Amino acid sequence: MSTWWSEHPDLGSTARRGRRELEEEAVDAERDAELLRKRRRTLTDVCFEWMSRGDLVTISTAGHEFEGRLVLVINDLAVIATRTLEAAVNIGMIRFVRSDRTAVFEGTTGKRTVSSFRAELGRYEVEALPARFIGDTESFDLKGVIEASSDDHVLVRDVHRTQWAVARSKIACVITDADGRG
Repeated sequence: MSTWWSEHPDLGSTARRGRRELEEEAVDAERDAELLRKRRRTLTDVCFEWMSRGDLVTISTAGHEFEGRLVLVINDLAVIATRTLEAAVNIGMIRFVRSDRTAVFEGTTGKRTVSSFRAELGRYEVEALPARFIGDTESFDLKGVIEASSDDHVLVRDVHRTQWAVARSKIACVITDADGRG
């Protein structure tokens, strides 16, 4: 035995149209929510998402491009590992980051040895890592070892034993070879 409204042709089509409209509204709401999420992300958030997914990325800064895997993204620091080097990049100096291929590598939340670009420079100092320091506008390209890392600058001793005081805010990236040499 059926109910009187289930056999009524107008009510059946009205119900189908209502369900379709609700589904369309749900899809639109999800699309709007995703757009809002994208608009609220910072460059750090985007890089972290791509690192978490394991994307092959390209980072461009100070006239250099690095293609590889993001191994650390936190606050103002992105570390990218390529086949031959590792670059610690000041996120504020990035021209662009591009996701070249999705999920090429195993996703990760990143190594958590430091929490900022400044802390990464401090690690270079403590470990006496030879590195290459590249300025924001290619104003300097220097190889050396950090002797001291302060609030606003680093003291770098270059290969000729000359000491440089370099404003930290002007360092676009610090590069080491895959085997730890600058």
